[in-house]
Amino acid sequence: MTPRERMLAAYEGRKPDCVPASAPYLFLSDADHWAETTSLPLWKFYEWRLLEPEEHIKRYADFRFAMPFDSFEPWPADSVQKRARISIVEEDGRHFFKDSRDGSVKPVPDSIHEAVRGGHANEEQLVFSKEDAKARITATPAAKQIADGHMDYAKAALSVYGGTHFFITGGLVSTFSSCGVHFGPTGMFGVLREEPDLFHYVSSLILEKNIETIRAYAATGGDAIYVDDAGATSDMISVRDYETFSLPYVREQVMEIRRLGKKAILIYFGGIADRADRILSLEPDALVMEASMGGYVNDLASVAKLAAGKTCLYGNLNPFDDVQMLSEEALETKVKLQHAQGSIEHRFITSTGSPLTPGTPASRIRRLIEMSHALTR
Repeated sequence: MTPRERMLAAYEGRKPDCVPASAPYLFLSDADHWAETTSLPLWKFYEWRLLEPEEHIKRYADFRFAMPFDSFEPWPADSVQKRARISIVEEDGRHFFKDSRDGSVKPVPDSIHEAVRGGHANEEQLVFSKEDAKARITATPAAKQIADGHMDYAKAALSVYGGTHFFITGGLVSTFSSCGVHFGPTGMFGVLREEPDLFHYVSSLILEKNIETIRAYAATGGDAIYVDDAGATSDMISVRDYETFSLPYVREQVMEIRRLGKKAILIYFGGIADRADRILSLEPDALVMEASMGGYVNDLASVAKLAAGKTCLYGNLNPFDDVQMLSEEALETKVKLQHAQGSIEHRFITSTGSPLTPGTPASRIRRLIEMSHALTR
């Protein structure tokens, strides 16, 4: 089987030739292992993100050779206009972004990992009324997103990897956590309690944006689109609040993805034991849940029983404690155990429950993939 055939078999309950392997946010892992896999200096990563699509995709061969996952996830593309106006220049041995519009420069970050995480969250409340929300939150039509070039890297990568790898064209953060952009990640909980109508109104506007992005991804091609329902977990909100402020909006996104003929992947970084049945009622094609940590337990075997072979489960290995730190023998034992716990009707993919750590060598990640591929060979 090709990697794509293997993944589709796991998603659809058919026996694959071996257990496929993936991880959440693979493009972040590519970034974190840039120096190791390409032998290029850090600033070249930022240049790579500005290249024309045909040049940009050439570098993926290094990533996939070093970490041959069955899934493929391209880096999101900036607009054609931004890629055209931004260049990288060197001054006194340092590198800077230069904007041709006004000649302004700013330093290239000295850490890929910190830069791609997006920096610190804005705690300031920016939306206080429906009028504020309507002025700030607008949906860009799918056709315009495509015309502006945001799908360029995905389209180019599909031409090379779409036939062989399970292609996750892109994804989005769901409405609940996205409200934090407008209310502040702490302040949003006050709004949720004191002004639920405003919270729902902002959520509905974000939903409109997300639906257009889903349509842009689907029109581009590929196999799957993910929805990261960040913050809607037991360590953050109650089941009742999840049912009220998150679930209805996630349902709309899952339904749109599936209506457009793509696989819908739900991602939850946090505890889901008390709401796993509600999550599975949304009928996602696949579910990624975090490893047990921070006072909550995400038991793979229990969730697998609830899924009843209808939803493909990704494993939830701890990327640091298990993949980076365990001995090879102990990791192999854990990979086998997760397969035994999570695989019902072959709907299982070896995976970490959150993104791979920058400190995990690519050679170790490759061994994890080999361990998975050896399971049913």
